[in-house]
Amino acid sequence: MKRFFFRICLAALFLLALLLVCFIVWRVNLARDVNAKLAAIRAAGLPTSGVELNAYYSAVPDNENAALVMTQAFALIRSYSDSRSNEVDQFQFPERGQPVTPEESKLLYSYVEMNSDALARIREAIKLPESRYPVDYTPGLITLLPHLTQLNKLEKIAEYELMLASQSGDTTNAVVAIESLVGIAHSLDEEPDIIAQLVHVRFILSVENSLEYYLNATNLNATQLGELAALIANAERTNLMARALIGDRAELIPYFQLKPVWLRNDNENKWVSDYPPTKYWFMGVGERDLIYYLRVMDTNIAFANLPFPRNLDAINNFVGEATDKIEQHPYTSFHYEHPFLLSATFLPSTGIILKREAEFATKLHLTVTALAIERFRSAHGRLPENLNELVPQFLSGLPVDPFDGQPLRYHRLAKGYVIYSVGADGHDDGGREKPADWKSTDKTTYDITFTVER
Repeated sequence: MKRFFFRICLAALFLLALLLVCFIVWRVNLARDVNAKLAAIRAAGLPTSGVELNAYYSAVPDNENAALVMTQAFALIRSYSDSRSNEVDQFQFPERGQPVTPEESKLLYSYVEMNSDALARIREAIKLPESRYPVDYTPGLITLLPHLTQLNKLEKIAEYELMLASQSGDTTNAVVAIESLVGIAHSLDEEPDIIAQLVHVRFILSVENSLEYYLNATNLNATQLGELAALIANAERTNLMARALIGDRAELIPYFQLKPVWLRNDNENKWVSDYPPTKYWFMGVGERDLIYYLRVMDTNIAFANLPFPRNLDAINNFVGEATDKIEQHPYTSFHYEHPFLLSATFLPSTGIILKREAEFATKLHLTVTALAIERFRSAHGRLPENLNELVPQFLSGLPVDPFDGQPLRYHRLAKGYVIYSVGADGHDDGGREKPADWKSTDKTTYDITFTVER
């Protein structure tokens, strides 16, 4: 009996040892796979952590750094010391063709005047060739980006300056204000961060909106139109979102690896690092999720580098495929219910990001085309019958709709014209413009338009 019991114990120990060896081999292979993928990313010169992302966001000599001068402008921003500051913050740009009221004009004029020093510093900054804000990406996802809030204030000041110039017919200051708006956006070109690039897109969209308002209010001469056409054409940057996705991947990798992550300690008002529970390391939860995430991100970044609209078709197809493989669950910090939980959380936003970039490119194409039409009108005293008349004197080729790859659409109106893109839904609605009071419950399809009723 004792011998039988001894054999049972020996077999059990052997089985446990075999299981332990299998587990060790599995964990070693899993870690090796992860390390190989990370090594391949580094070999391509790309970052895999917040620390490496700091180096990827290249340093710029101080005498060439527009961002440093922009930060000097931050200190010069002024506001009203009374309730008028709220009025400025809550001011809504009037609809196309509608002037601001005398009271609003007085409010904004004084606001722009008190910020003339900040505007002057912006104009110094945009003359410099490069830009690198003092951002430390070590904390990863919780990296602080305070310059974005300050840039938003500068952008509003320049936007108000442009609107006031359109009201008074001051074409010289209008062109200067547009240069400032584009320059503020350009200062974010190299920032490897999705939030920063979405802000960059919003700034460029505000340029388009401001120019649409301006062209409905004022005639520019041929020289000014040519300057603006060159400026807006130069505003388009390719692969910004691919760079942002590379940065986003670097910030997220430590979370998958279950390494210490940076958390906010409000009691001590500082950032501290914390470790996830050890059991998740033994389960290989992070590594399995990370392998899947890295494979998907390799594909997404490759898609982001494709020209429009191929990148949109590819990412839409891939998101649909990926969704079938990932189940989303409610979770708390470090509470894993599925091996791909973090991937399920972070990956679906990629399609939204690329569509936002397509909208950005669309608005630029529409604006460049509108300026070409205005140059044609200035030269010939009439509007073109179709966009082919703009080529090659005012456009090198027909502008393409990023959403379907076809030339932008153009219609003459009873007074003026509309240029439009079919938008993300791919449906040609004949230039139907989304109303200013549009609600999310409205199921009507609309195009992305640029309209000049003059």
